Amino acid sequence: MGPYTGCSKYTLWLLHCPCCYSISGTLTCFHLLFLPYADDKWKIDFTEKVSANQEQVDKMKEIVQKLQFKYRSDSFENPALQQHYMNLEALALDLLEPEKAEDLTVPKTEGQATNYRIGNLVEEFKQLVYPPGYHPEGKAPKRKQGGGSEQLEKKAKIEISEEELKNHVQKGTLGKLIVSLLKDVCKIYGLKGGGKEQELLDAVNEHFSNH
Repeated sequence: MGPYTGCSKYTLWLLHCPCCYSISGTLTCFHLLFLPYADDKWKIDFTEKVSANQEQVDKMKEIVQKLQFKYRSDSFENPALQQHYMNLEALALDLLEPEKAEDLTVPKTEGQATNYRIGNLVEEFKQLVYPPGYHPEGKAPKRKQGGGSEQLEKKAKIEISEEELKNHVQKGTLGKLIVSLLKDVCKIYGLKGGGKEQELLDAVNEHFSNH
């Protein structure tokens, strides 16, 4: 019989299993390995990972140390068991619904206790990590279409200054900037950064490292 029409064709490699032999010594099974075609192999450009510098690491260590405390499990009630007791109480007293047990093991991430422990360390850490004017929980401002190169240069100058760019290069936080802003910087300073993020980062890094 000939091959089925419309079926995909694959190249296989039959690899025998050294452990699968019968008592008589006959090979009983194979592993089927699919071999890729030439167009199955993709070359993907990965963006270089930006690692935290030592100043950022030290600041985060300071925050972690401030939030540490001695934990003992026997100092807290079991929230699942307490909820079970409240369910039994609701059945015994014929209540419409049981009370909700408070889970005291859940850490309090907000409030005066946390703010008293860490103070302004979180804000200082954000300044080390995020670029000026960046809001992690906010929406990025929309860029209006049109306006020409003059409007683009004016927008870039408003968003970030030369001194701030130098600080980002020194701290290794240039990768936190958005791609459109990096393109604006390259256009203002006459840098040939291309269209990819890594090419833009390399061009800006090289320029401000030599100036």
